[in-house]
Amino acid sequence: MKRFAGIIRKEILEILRDLQSLFLLIVMPAIFILVMSLSMQALFQPESTFRITIAALDQDGSEESRRFLDILRKTKNLSVTETEPGATREAFTALITEGDANFGLVVNRGFSAFARDIRKVPAAPPLTIYADPTIQTAVQVGVRNQLVMQLFTLRMNDFFDAHTALLGYAGFRKEHFTPTVDAMAETLFVYRNRQEPAMPSAAQQSVPAWLVFSMYFIVIPISLIFHTEKNNGTLTRLRSINIPGAYLVSGKIVAYYLVSMVQVVTMLCVGRYLVPLLGGDIIRFGDSPMGLFAIATCVGLNAISYGLMISALSKNTQVAGSLGVILVIIFAAIGGIMVPKFVMPAHLQRLSVLSPLSWGLEGFLDIMLRNGTLRDILPACALLLGTGVAMLAAAGVLIKKKII
Repeated sequence: MKRFAGIIRKEILEILRDLQSLFLLIVMPAIFILVMSLSMQALFQPESTFRITIAALDQDGSEESRRFLDILRKTKNLSVTETEPGATREAFTALITEGDANFGLVVNRGFSAFARDIRKVPAAPPLTIYADPTIQTAVQVGVRNQLVMQLFTLRMNDFFDAHTALLGYAGFRKEHFTPTVDAMAETLFVYRNRQEPAMPSAAQQSVPAWLVFSMYFIVIPISLIFHTEKNNGTLTRLRSINIPGAYLVSGKIVAYYLVSMVQVVTMLCVGRYLVPLLGGDIIRFGDSPMGLFAIATCVGLNAISYGLMISALSKNTQVAGSLGVILVIIFAAIGGIMVPKFVMPAHLQRLSVLSPLSWGLEGFLDIMLRNGTLRDILPACALLLGTGVAMLAAAGVLIKKKII
C-alpha cells in the first residue's frame, strides 16, 4: 500500500510541475464558461436588454405605416430606427452590410391600402425585409414572423375600428380577435418531477457542455507525462524494482481522477459564484448531489481511460496530443457540445449516440437542468464506465506489450 501511495504522490507531483497543462485544464475552461455564460445570458433572461436592431425605411408615408412603425418600437426585444424618407435602397442596405443594423425593413408603397382593407389581397408584398446573412436562420424566421404578426394585428384593429357599431351589435369584440401572445400560449419548461414557467439561465445551458468538453482535454497532460516517463526510462526503472504494472496504471488513474474532480468543482464554482458576481445568472446544481457526483466521476474516469489509451497507442507526445485533441473535437461536434443536437440532420443525431461526450452531457443535463435523480443517469453512467473499462483494458495491453 505504501508503494501505491508513493506512485500516486509521484503522479501528482508530475502534474503540478506541468503548469501549462493545469492552465489548460482548469483556468482556460473557467474563463470560457465565464465568458459564454455572460455573453449568452441575454438570450435566456425574460427581462433582457437584448435588442434586435432594425433600420426602417417608410416609403408609404401614410398614417398606417407610421402607426405600424410605432407598434414595432414598443415591441419587446426590437430596436427600430427610421431612416430619412428620401434614402435610397443602396444607402439603406449599407446599414446592414456595415453592421449598423441586423435587419432592414422597407414599408412599401401601397401599405396603407392593404392595412385599411382586410379583404384586399396584395399584388406585391407590403413589406420588404433585408437580413444580415450572418444572423441565424431561427432568429431570421422569428423576426419575420413578428413583423408579419404585427401587420395582421394592425389590419384587424383597423377593421374593428371601422365597423365598431356593426360588430358590437353582432356580439364581436376586438380583444377577442387580437389577444396578446401570453394570453394565447403558456410556456412550461418540463423537468423530471415538475413543470414550471421559469426559463433556464444561460449558465444552466452552457456550463454542463463546456465542463464535459474540458474534462476530455486531460489527454494532453496524460500523454505528455506518459511519454516523458517512457523516454527517460522511469517506467522501466519502476518495474525493475518490482512495482506491479497495475500499480503504475492505477496510480495514474487516481491522480488524474483528483485533477478531474478539481476541474468539476472549479467549473461549478465559477457558475455558482463568479458568474452572478459579474452580473450573470446563478447556476443551479439540481436536487441530486449523488447524481451530480456520479456523472462527474463517470465522465472523469472515461476521459482518463481515453487519455491512457491514446497515450499507449501513440509513438510520441506530439502524435498523442494531436490525435487526442482532434478526436475530442470530433466527438464534441457530433455529441451536441458545439452544436445542439436538435438542429443536426437526422443521420448526425443518430451518430451522436456514439460520442462519449454526448453521454456525459446528457447525464449532466439530466441532473442540473432537468432536475433528475441518480436513477435517471444510470444508462449514461453504464455507457461511460463500460467504454472506460474497455479503453483501459486496451491501454493495459498496449503498455504491457510496449513498455512493461
